[in-house]
Amino acid sequence: MTQAPTTTAGPAPAKKMPRKAWLIISLAMALLVLNYFDRQTLAILKPVMKTQLAFDDEAYSLLTFAFMLPYIVMYVVSGRLIDRVGTRVCMTVFAIGWSVANIASGLSHSFGHLAASRVLMGAAEPGAFPVVQRAILNWVPVERRALAISIATPAGNIGAILAPPLIALLATGLNWRMAFVIPGVIGIVVAIMWWFTDTKHGSSAPPVPSVPSPVPEAVDEEAPSVKELLRDKRFLAIVAARMISDPVWYFYLFWSAGYLQERAGLSLAELGFVGGIPYIVAVLVCIMLGRLVDRYTERGHDPIRVQLRVFALSAALMPLGALITMASSAFVAVAIITVVVAVCQAWFVGYNVLLAGLFPVKINASAVGILGAVGASTSLVLNLLAGSLLAQFDYIALFAGLAILHPVSAVILFLVIGRSRARRAAATGA
Repeated sequence: MTQAPTTTAGPAPAKKMPRKAWLIISLAMALLVLNYFDRQTLAILKPVMKTQLAFDDEAYSLLTFAFMLPYIVMYVVSGRLIDRVGTRVCMTVFAIGWSVANIASGLSHSFGHLAASRVLMGAAEPGAFPVVQRAILNWVPVERRALAISIATPAGNIGAILAPPLIALLATGLNWRMAFVIPGVIGIVVAIMWWFTDTKHGSSAPPVPSVPSPVPEAVDEEAPSVKELLRDKRFLAIVAARMISDPVWYFYLFWSAGYLQERAGLSLAELGFVGGIPYIVAVLVCIMLGRLVDRYTERGHDPIRVQLRVFALSAALMPLGALITMASSAFVAVAIITVVVAVCQAWFVGYNVLLAGLFPVKINASAVGILGAVGASTSLVLNLLAGSLLAQFDYIALFAGLAILHPVSAVILFLVIGRSRARRAAATGA
């Protein structure tokens, strides 16, 4: 796999973001908001729906399994589809698919119907993330990609921010079924808007001509095959890091809302008030870090090495998660959860920055799909076993075990990618 050499010949001049790129980013953000809003609905309404549809925590584990198994498969499939068919068709189909699944969840009258709707949602939702990655590479200038990725990728957090208060409002003001149906209808409308907006057929936004840049350029390269990608040690290091660290995010996504209600004592209304705080902070942190990486890039620094330092510093905060069950109040627990969620989201953004900088544009959607699938695979195992593990060891063991996974992942990334960048810098005299 070829790659333009890293240089430090001087900072590249800032290039304005095209107006159409901002529109694409806005629609991508809207769809990721709905993506996360829809998947959070069941987690937030879990106590209510356990009563309405008569299931327990072990059955809830099966619902997460029903979502995540097709999620894993379609992460890989969707990445290849996007690289071959394009972002316009794929995002439209995916968004309509998960919106229909969300509506079906709200209309379920049995555990079996609910499980079937989660299967459809799991098949449709993962494709949104490689679509957004590829759309950014298509529309956004190279020296603005870290910022664009840092704005769009964590947009799902806005859905998680809006979900607790709006779902609580819909469930108490109307009924719990409308908390599924109304967002599903909105998702179909936004998907149609994407179809009429994402009309570009070019492979990527052009870089600034004749200006040395520390960002690796791969616009005109022949895309490597998936087999070649899987032989690249740098990609394998990212795969290993995702397999290790992703279960942290998925556990907090599916179980933290239930923990705060069932163990920390928050009511649904109180969760609606504070449940969005972790995701608000995560969005702000991601944007700040994305801008930081872009600034260092403009000054001639290697963005990959900057991103690795961000990984290391943020991973050092993750052991705080082991203290959640020892928190003196629910609000202290929310504060710790906020740190964990912000770091998880910063890592997701950072992974995409690494992919955009290390590998050709034409393989990026496939790379995102593969990473999402392997990360979701280990997360699937954890979530399937979570109900039984909680029954035997309670939350304290799970939170403590998850607290060390990001530090381990950071070590792997530094040992493989960090060393390779250092050798490249030495070889080029950078």
